[in-house]
Amino acid sequence: MRKMRNEQGMTLLEVMVAMAIFSCAALALMNTVTVSSHYTAQLGETLRASWVAENQMAEARLAHRAFTDQPSGNEEIGGQTWYWQARLAQTSSGVKVNEVIVFREGEEEHPLVTLRDASLAGGTK
Repeated sequence: MRKMRNEQGMTLLEVMVAMAIFSCAALALMNTVTVSSHYTAQLGETLRASWVAENQMAEARLAHRAFTDQPSGNEEIGGQTWYWQARLAQTSSGVKVNEVIVFREGEEEHPLVTLRDASLAGGTK
């Protein structure tokens, strides 16, 4: 009669299953890191664009003026040139507001930030 040996180690099937589980986990982790870094970069751009809009609103408040002349321009923040347009807009409830729209060059139809302020715009129509 043969004695059974207590062998230690893993079978090839067990190794392949473990590698499949590890590769799925590694792919999920890489995807999470990629998405996270994309959103972090996008958040940074939105933050800098909001600084541009806030700068224009601050200048309007200091000068006590509404954007009746619809000024526009550009400003460099964070090594990037941001373009802005300011105007006097009206909300759906009839309140006039100063509005600043910030976008990248050539992307006027896709603004990154739109900031509104009703404190100096002249109230309701």
